[in-house]
Amino acid sequence: MLERRVWLDFLAVTFSVALLGLGLGSTMPLTALVLSARGYGPDIIGWMAAATALGGALATFAAPSLTQALGRRRVMLACLLLAAASVVPLQYTSSLVAWFGLRFAFGMAMAPLFVLGEAWINLLPGDAVRGRIVAIYTTCFTSCQVLGPILTDWLAAYPQRAFVLCGLVFLLGAPGILVARDEPRGTGLADAAVAPGAKEHAVSWSGIVWMAPVIIVATLFFAAFDTVTFSFLPLAALAAGLGQGQALAAASLVFLGDATLQFAVGCLADRYGRRRTHLCCGLALCLLLPLLPALIGWSPAWEIYLFVLGGVAGGVYTLALVACGDYFSGKALLRASGLIALAWNVGSCAGGAATGLVMHRFGPPFMVTVLWGLALLFVLAALADGRRASVACEARARA
Repeated sequence: MLERRVWLDFLAVTFSVALLGLGLGSTMPLTALVLSARGYGPDIIGWMAAATALGGALATFAAPSLTQALGRRRVMLACLLLAAASVVPLQYTSSLVAWFGLRFAFGMAMAPLFVLGEAWINLLPGDAVRGRIVAIYTTCFTSCQVLGPILTDWLAAYPQRAFVLCGLVFLLGAPGILVARDEPRGTGLADAAVAPGAKEHAVSWSGIVWMAPVIIVATLFFAAFDTVTFSFLPLAALAAGLGQGQALAAASLVFLGDATLQFAVGCLADRYGRRRTHLCCGLALCLLLPLLPALIGWSPAWEIYLFVLGGVAGGVYTLALVACGDYFSGKALLRASGLIALAWNVGSCAGGAATGLVMHRFGPPFMVTVLWGLALLFVLAALADGRRASVACEARARA
């Protein structure tokens, strides 16, 4: 599917970004559990998640300029250092103000890593295999996320150094970034050659939103899903009577399904069409999400449900990345990746804060309310995307 040298670059970038998933997947539930143990409610936990997202949103727009000025490798290595430096101090302070600032800095570190890493991944494959290649990336990333709550459960046994160990995980991503080929400053993704065909390569930020809102809405949904699963699903499971190990395992099961099923989703998209597969994922989510409160703890239906839910939700995001590569190239691709990161942080911020407030007001059974609304919005955006594509095909046929 790819040339040998391109495979090496792909594996190096995937290795580094996947390890971010391990760090992210352990930091978020660890933060929630520590705050909960100190007596803080879901509303405070939601605002901490929002602080991370806010920092990421502000850093997103700086990523392209920093990359052109300093080079992709330097920016990504600096962000890894900042990520570690913003997690380790959580071990030594109990001030909510300090925690908010550190979570804000953590978000600023993570956003450029995802903007640059995912734009790079999308640039490597051709259109015919993009679904499968992007699915391999998302599978590797999510596999590490699956291990995150398991790592959190292990770290909980070492409360005196849990955040220190968690922060050091991010530094493990440095070797992959050092191995992968980098372009000279001022070149690379932002100046990539224009791909042949109908792809846009010089469209504005607002033009990207206008052309492909389904990408933005899909990212908003999955960012909220990611935050809610890591930060609130364990709390809802605990409230339903499950033990801490079982509660954390619930989040791992969701992302195990995500990791396991993404290559199948990519194959379906390459075979039957990305738009059709994308819409089917959205419709399935609208059916699955309302079942969550009723199924908590009902083994084995609970475990099977979480596995399938994770796979379908992950498919929404995987195919959003595929759509990004289908629609855009060159500078537009980097901008689209930046908007995905921005939408991620907005979705994480708003989804986490809104879910925390809903749970605080109505209780844990209403955890999925915000997610269901976003899933429905995605279905509407996917239908509109299909209609837009049909109109464009008819226009080309008449021409």
